[in-house]
Amino acid sequence: MLGASGGYRFLEHVTDAFVEAWGETLEEAFSQAGLALFDTMLDVRSVQTKNKVEIQTNGHDEKELLYNYLEELLLLFEVKQLALGRFTVSSITQTQAETRLKGRAAGEPFDRAKHNGKVEVKGITYHLMEIEKHPIKVTVRFLLDL
Repeated sequence: MLGASGGYRFLEHVTDAFVEAWGETLEEAFSQAGLALFDTMLDVRSVQTKNKVEIQTNGHDEKELLYNYLEELLLLFEVKQLALGRFTVSSITQTQAETRLKGRAAGEPFDRAKHNGKVEVKGITYHLMEIEKHPIKVTVRFLLDL
């Protein structure tokens, strides 16, 4: 799926979902990663963005931050039964101790019939996780355990 400058795609993998997401900034790449996560589980185009949820998480480095961010989104789906369809990571900041993310997601209560439930994501993994930064593009890759 392509946004204005960001997007994501699913790469070849035998058993799991291998995702590549990108954007002009790390924040945009993370936003696209959230969208890709939900596109694995449901039809994101069917989600009405009625309810907004604040997202704040942190990690020791950017990879742990990506893992924790995706894990937080997965928990919103599993525990609060929220189908999310829009993701905006507003800031990723580095302090001496950690990397912090602030953002928001929007969606509505999950309805399997309306949102066309796809596959179950069991978890986020560090396996094959990469973050590549170039002057005009940031790419993140991660594997979802199905």
